[in-house]
Amino acid sequence: MTFPNDYWTSYEHRVGTLIDYVEAVRRISAYQSATGSRFVWRGAANSRWGLYSSLARYFEDINGEVPATESELRAFEQGVVDEAREWALDWHSSGGRLMALELLAALQHYGVPTRLIDFTFNPLIALWFAVETVEDDDGPRGRVFAIDISSRLVQREDAVRPDPWWLRIKPRADTEWTTESWIWRPPPFEPRIVRQEGCFLMGGVPSTNPARKAKGALLHANEVRLCMSVPFRLIQYEQAEAAFEGRALPGHPPKARAFTIRVANKAEVRAELEQTFGFSFRSLFPDFAGLAKYGKSF
Repeated sequence: MTFPNDYWTSYEHRVGTLIDYVEAVRRISAYQSATGSRFVWRGAANSRWGLYSSLARYFEDINGEVPATESELRAFEQGVVDEAREWALDWHSSGGRLMALELLAALQHYGVPTRLIDFTFNPLIALWFAVETVEDDDGPRGRVFAIDISSRLVQREDAVRPDPWWLRIKPRADTEWTTESWIWRPPPFEPRIVRQEGCFLMGGVPSTNPARKAKGALLHANEVRLCMSVPFRLIQYEQAEAAFEGRALPGHPPKARAFTIRVANKAEVRAELEQTFGFSFRSLFPDFAGLAKYGKSF
């Protein structure tokens, strides 16, 4: 099998219009109501991409595309944090030291590799990121992930720790850190976080707990890590359809559940989003860095 694509396609729901996507969101919302779950969303411009943090991608780039273990990623992460502190970047301009999550969020904003992955509470914003780059008809499709974080919100006492709170959890494959994804909703210290209804997903390097299947075959740990750097388990879209129709959901609610949607006709969907909701680079990146990256005058 080819990873992560074979894993994604074993569970994906496919849409080709904004209306199709909104209908899919309605069904996932019904599942959310039926199970007490709460989803956050992320759009990817290429449906074949894995879901990795920038820290995991960078580690693999410099180590020959070998997926990191949790212990390896922590050591690499600690080096990033230590160097930022050596540069005295962990201080507010108005005085006071940045806590670990605040420092990591600032580093993420400026392109330094971190464990944090940008997500949003708004499924339409996630869709915009899935279609933001438009290729010809033969180009890659977009993809949206919806991951349940109902029981894994980072609490305030952990968010204000001076060092990453997950370092208190042993880097084993069976801990809550490596079996479920966690979410942190940062304070509105950047305009784009507010505009994008942003949050950060994080978690330990996943293994085979919970178990995952692609085309009926169980995935090994190295195959899971080729797909993702945070723990979640895709479930069939039929679960959302059953909830929407008021039918009983088969089985027990799985751990670390998630849905994925593949998006075709990116140009048409993007045009609909811009015309209907006003989404654009200017509206979602309302800062100097956004102008520097997406401005059209230079």
